[in-house]
Amino acid sequence: MPRGTHLSQHEQGQIQALRLNNWTIRRIAAHISRSRNVMATFLRNLGLYGKKKRPGRPSKRTSTARRALLREAHKGHLCSSKLVKTLSLPVTPSTVRGILRATPTIQYSKMVPAPMMLPRHKIAREQWCREKVTWTVSDWMNVVWSDEKKFNLDGPDGFGYYWHDLRTDKRMFSKRQQGGDSVMVWGAFSGTKKCELAVLYGKQDAIKYIDTLESYLLPFVDQEMGPSWVFMQDGASIHRARRTFQWFDEEEIPLLEWPAKSPDLNPIENLWSILARTVYAHQRQFKDVDELLEVIMEAWDEVSEECLEKLVRSMQKRCFECVMAKGGPTKY
Repeated sequence: MPRGTHLSQHEQGQIQALRLNNWTIRRIAAHISRSRNVMATFLRNLGLYGKKKRPGRPSKRTSTARRALLREAHKGHLCSSKLVKTLSLPVTPSTVRGILRATPTIQYSKMVPAPMMLPRHKIAREQWCREKVTWTVSDWMNVVWSDEKKFNLDGPDGFGYYWHDLRTDKRMFSKRQQGGDSVMVWGAFSGTKKCELAVLYGKQDAIKYIDTLESYLLPFVDQEMGPSWVFMQDGASIHRARRTFQWFDEEEIPLLEWPAKSPDLNPIENLWSILARTVYAHQRQFKDVDELLEVIMEAWDEVSEECLEKLVRSMQKRCFECVMAKGGPTKY
C-alpha cells in the first residue's frame, strides 16, 4: 500500500485484534505491511484517528462570555466595539459582529425616528388618545390629514443603526434636519381620496401657507368631503400663526385639536414613508430638482385607495397603543 495513506477500516480492525492478542507494534507492522509510526499513531488515538483537526487557534470565547455578550447585545444600547470594551472580551469587534449576525433573535437595524418628548407632551398625547378611542372608522374617515415633506436629491436622511432584539419593538431616536438641494411638498388625504400635491418654493410663512390651502385644500374638500369633515395639521409655526387662524375662522374650517410631538399618530407620515420608498427605490439619487419632482408626482399618483384606507383604519390601534404607552412613542 502506498506510503502516507490512512489505514482502512479493515486494517484498523486487524491492528486492534492483534494488539489484544499481545502482538508487538513491530510484529503487527510487519504483518500488515505498514510502518511502526502508523501503528503507534493509530493506537495512541483510537477515537480520533482519521478525523480532521479544527484549524487555527483554540477559540478564546467561553460559553459564559458568549452568554454575557448576547445578554448585553439584546439590550440594544451598545455597538460591537463598546460591547468588547464593556465586557472585556478577548476578541475583536468584527468577531462580535459575526456572532451577533449568526444569532437568530437579534438584527442590526435602523432606528425609527421619533421626536424628543417632555412629560407634558406624553400627558397631552395620552389624554388626546383616551378621548379618541371611542371614535369609529367613519369618524376617522372624515378627517383631512395634512403635512409637509422634504425630499433630498441624494436620498433620505440617514438614521442610526443598532443591534435590535427581534423579540421586542424597534427603538426610536430624534429626527434631525439636513440642508442641501431638495423639494418641499404639501399633501393631504381623507379616507380613500387624496388631494393634489402642492410644491412649495422658498421659505414658507403664514401667507404662503394660506395660499397653499386656498389653492389645494379648498378645492379638494369642496369636491370630495361632506358637511362633517375636520382638518388636521401639526403644530408647525406657520400652521399656528395668528393670520393662519384668522383665515380658518373666515373660511369656517373646522380644526382637529392635535397634540404636540405626535407624528406617529398622523397617518400621512406613514404615507410619506411609502412615497419615499418608491422615490428612492434601489438607492436612487437624482441629478436635479426637476427629475426628483417628476418621480415624486408619479409616486403620489400611484398611491392606491386601499393603501389610504388601511392607514385611516389604523387610527384606533394607534390611539390604543399610545394610551398603553402612557403617551410615549408608538411603533407607528
